[in-house]
Amino acid sequence: MKDHKTAFYVFGLVTQFFIETFVSMVIGYFLGQYLDKLLFSNKVILTYIFIVIGIFAGLSNLIKRALKFEKGENNEK
Repeated sequence: MKDHKTAFYVFGLVTQFFIETFVSMVIGYFLGQYLDKLLFSNKVILTYIFIVIGIFAGLSNLIKRALKFEKGENNEK
């Protein structure tokens, strides 16, 4: 039965990674668009920067959770 719990935990981990990364990318996109329109006329520099920051935020959360899982700390609050 422990294998099923582990499989569900890993599935939840992967699902949570995609949701967190998508949401942070969307927030970065809209924040970047707003700041680009405010500061620059026709450039999308900050949009790309904030999207990349969103991707890295999702990856860092995935790595932290995977390391906790590897240590045996499955109980997240």
